[in-house]
Amino acid sequence: MAKPLTKDVAALDYAAYMASPDVVRVHSDGRWPVEGFTLQQDLKLVAKHQADHEARRAFTFVLLATLEGEALGCLYLNPLHEYLRRVRAKPQTMDTFPPDSAMVTFWLRQDQQGTGLAEVVAEAVNDWLVNDWPIKMHLFRILPGEWTSRAALERLPLRRIDLLLPGEERPYLWYQPR
Repeated sequence: MAKPLTKDVAALDYAAYMASPDVVRVHSDGRWPVEGFTLQQDLKLVAKHQADHEARRAFTFVLLATLEGEALGCLYLNPLHEYLRRVRAKPQTMDTFPPDSAMVTFWLRQDQQGTGLAEVVAEAVNDWLVNDWPIKMHLFRILPGEWTSRAALERLPLRRIDLLLPGEERPYLWYQPR
């Protein structure tokens, strides 16, 4: 179950995050803190995510186990065009995607890697965005080392696309619905 990331579920989010140091390092390419990261620091980030969600600028969801009251990871829907501008994409790249397109990223708890959960999440998120979310296009973005997520995305009816992004140093892989 996906629920907006708010202060009400911050403790669950924090527990999942701290239980997943290797996943967090790979997903963030080492940019997100792990050692010494506190719940108070997480609450500040959650407040920003909550404000963005409420203002409809970006959407962050915590993925919850239905019966256990446990967070399984997070899902992020961010404006694709904003990212493309930040990494100095060429106008023809920008024009390829409608202005209301989303960039989709997610991570799952370390103890959930290789369990099949990534396939369930990727398929559910893709179906949800295609059928129920009011956007025209979405792209999944992952790093090559996100093996479980990569395998899950490659099983879906998505096509891998290459984006020329002069200002992006990371070797992101991009997947688009067919």
